[in-house]
Formats: sequence, structure tokens, C-alpha cells
Amino acid sequence: MHNQLQAKVKFKDIKFAPGFYDQSIQTCKAIGNRSFENKNTVNRVSGLIGYDWMSDWKENSNSLNVEHINITEPILWMMTATHNAISNNDKESLLIAKELLVAFAENNTLYDSTGYHELKNKPPCWENNDPNSPCWYHAYEFAKDVFSMYLISAIWLKETLNAKELQIVDRYAAKMYRKFLQPLLNKKHDQGFYAMANGGTGILIYANWSNDKRLAVREINNRFTYIDKVFLEDGYINNNSFRGYRGQWYHSYGLNSALGYVYLAKLWGAEVPEKIQKKLVKASEITNLAITDWAKFKSREFSGANPNKISNKKNARKHTHQMAFSLDALMEVVTGVKLKHDPIYLQKRKYHMKDGFDGLIGFNAHCLTENVK
Repeated sequence: MHNQLQAKVKFKDIKFAPGFYDQSIQTCKAIGNRSFENKNTVNRVSGLIGYDWMSDWKENSNSLNVEHINITEPILWMMTATHNAISNNDKESLLIAKELLVAFAENNTLYDSTGYHELKNKPPCWENNDPNSPCWYHAYEFAKDVFSMYLISAIWLKETLNAKELQIVDRYAAKMYRKFLQPLLNKKHDQGFYAMANGGTGILIYANWSNDKRLAVREINNRFTYIDKVFLEDGYINNNSFRGYRGQWYHSYGLNSALGYVYLAKLWGAEVPEKIQKKLVKASEITNLAITDWAKFKSREFSGANPNKISNKKNARKHTHQMAFSLDALMEVVTGVKLKHDPIYLQKRKYHMKDGFDGLIGFNAHCLTENVK
């Protein structure tokens, strides 16, 4: 089975989409009208240049909750305003976008954050089952994912960079990749599927930036094998779905991430193994089960260890994850399953939709050409 999955994607199959998530950047109402013509946008994005994420994380985050708005919001605004500058051919805004892109690189933004190899010397999240204990993995994870989203803007702006600017951005990208993403190529995950496909989407983004098809093939084959491992036959996700009072929340979070990844891989020429496709359909159906019958969803037993299970009812999240705001679009596009009505999700996701891009997948699935009504 393992070899069967590995054999699905080959070098000759891969053709990077110039727009990353689509063949070209088109105007998209779903991402809003944020622009670099607005000083507030420029100031918010500029605030991320050289930002001390580690101090922020130490002061405001723990194993249960991560306060990441000061790094995630600026990079999402960067993406939205850059996307709009390109789709509207706004030359002044494109110039600002380019200057910001280079400034991020020149200031080694987030490079001083905890890297993957440094995690070996750090205590685990939820140490002694304490939700208030520090989670060093979160510090690493959000730096990794924000860098990945930075690279999406870099892909869009690449043609506008002169030789010196390209060199600055490329050198920064290469060292950030080595510290935050490259180690994940050999990482053996056992449980869970989280933002940006546990780093897999970031590796794809870097492969696109560096035009490295071999890297893309290796990553897609690895990730397909892992999806097959943690997405169970009945649609539940090993770890995500079994996190107690937040099982529904994390199940939808993981599914959104997986569907976004699979969409990109397919767009770039990969054939999705039938076994994985069936599991994603099942996982979509389980997402709906959690909406319509939470007790039945939660009744599924899990025999393995789940140290990050949420057992305190007061920390419950009985709704689809609000950050997974692309989920309804992705479910229909990738699996053909329609997301059931979840009023809490629909209300809460509005807060994240205003940022324009889904930080769990690196794009807004409501912009996909398949979704243009």
C-alpha cells in the first residue's frame, strides 16, 4: 500500500501554478478590498518587520491558547493587499508590496524564533497535563507558517523584483526554509493533521518559489502517505477528532488543512490516490455528523494516547473551527460534500474572513475558479 501511494506522483507530473493556488491572480471579492493605498494597512504590515515574536509568545501564550494575531494578521494583510495590487494592476501599491517584501528579508523577520531542531531541548506542550504550560512547538509552528505565507506573496511579486532584490529575498527564503521547513521532510509524524498540512504546504510553497519539482514530488508523496496514515477509514482523524470537548473543532481544522493541500497538489498535476479521496469524503461526512449530532460524533472511542485531549467542559468548542473558513468551499470542490449549516461557525468565521486569506491553507478557497458563480 505504501509503495502504491508513493508511485502516484512523478517529476513529469508537476507543473507549478503561477498564481500558487490558481493559474493566475484574478480579482476576488471574497478577500476584500484591503490596499496599500491605506496607511493603516501599510503600518500594520510594517509592524511585522523584525517583530519579536518570541517575547510576545512567552508573555501571552500557553499550551491551551496561542495569541498569534500580531504575526498572523499582518502577513494576511500583506497577502490580501498584494493580491489586490496585482489583480488591479495598481503599480504604486505593487511598489509598496515589493519594498515590504524586501524589508522583511533584510531584517531577517522571525529568523530568531525557535527553529525545528531547537524543539528537541524544550519541554513538550501540555507538560504535566497543564494547559498553562508553555508550548514551544506553537512558537515554532506560527513562525513557520507566517514565513510560508510570506513566500506566497514573494511568488506573486517575483517577476517585479530586480536582480538585487531577488537575491535578498531568495537568501532569506533559503535560510528560513532550512531552519523551519526542511527538517520536516524527514519528520515521522504519528498523530494529528494541523495548519498548513503540518508544514507540508510550506514545503510546497518553497518548491514553487525555487522551482524545485523534485522537492514538490518528494513532499507530496510523503504527505499523501501521512494523510493515509492519520485519516482513518471511517473518516475520523487520529488525534484531531479525539481531543475531547474540542474534537469537532480540531477535526474540521485538520480537514480544512488537508483539503487545501490536496487541492494544491492536484492543481499542480498530482494524481490523488483513490484511497485518500475516499477518506477525505468520509472525513467531510464526519464533519457534518459533528454538526448534526455532536454526541454521536464524540461517542467514537479512541484507544491510543491523546495527551492534548480537552477534558474540561468549560473549554469546549462545539462548532466547526472558525479559522477554517474555506472549509465549505473546499469540501464541495475536493469531495463533493456540502457542509451542513453550522450557525456558530458561520458567525465566528466572519472575524477571520475579513483578513482575506485562510491561514490554515495559504489561500482563500472562495476565490477558486470552480467557485465562481
